[in-house]
Amino acid sequence: MVGMSATTSRIGNIMRKECHILLDEPDITAQNFTACRTEAEVYLILGSHQCIAKCSNIDPEKKYIELEYHSNGNLKGYWPATGQASRKKTCDIERYQMIQSVAYIHSKGVRHSDIRLDQWLAYADHNARLSDFNASGFDDQPDLNLRRRPAQGLESPSHYLPRNPGLDSTVESDLFALGSALYELVTNYRPYETLSNESIEARFRE
Repeated sequence: MVGMSATTSRIGNIMRKECHILLDEPDITAQNFTACRTEAEVYLILGSHQCIAKCSNIDPEKKYIELEYHSNGNLKGYWPATGQASRKKTCDIERYQMIQSVAYIHSKGVRHSDIRLDQWLAYADHNARLSDFNASGFDDQPDLNLRRRPAQGLESPSHYLPRNPGLDSTVESDLFALGSALYELVTNYRPYETLSNESIEARFRE
């Protein structure tokens, strides 16, 4: 796993996400830069899409990206604040957008590798947009002169099992995590939320 620490600042309607530099930890800083570069390259691969976070600017050296500010937070925190009536009314739309976003990144050769409900940002236009690609992997991208990169992320046990944690993520492992995120959207609880990670792992071994 690589370090994935970034600093985030807001300027008006723009959120800047940039590499976290630790002067006394050059190795960790290098890992953080790898993660920032990966996220910048994934946004280049994905381009503009109604179900992907709006990236308005990418540093030429890929040390930071700028995203459109999302005033409603993410889907994990947004739904409880809007109330049950609103949730029931629009849940079908959000489910569709979540599925559409994952289908889209897979069509572009990208594997997210850390799918969970709070990775979808809730924008004012009522679109749920997938974000946070700093641990993602992708296939060769000849048009962008990018070579294949394995993913560096790993979901929590309720979202990644039965994936082998020592292997690269796959379309199938992303879809398993998507199913867990959809479960949380509908129920407001993570799968096996009351169990420890060890207990969840034991259940998948059975």
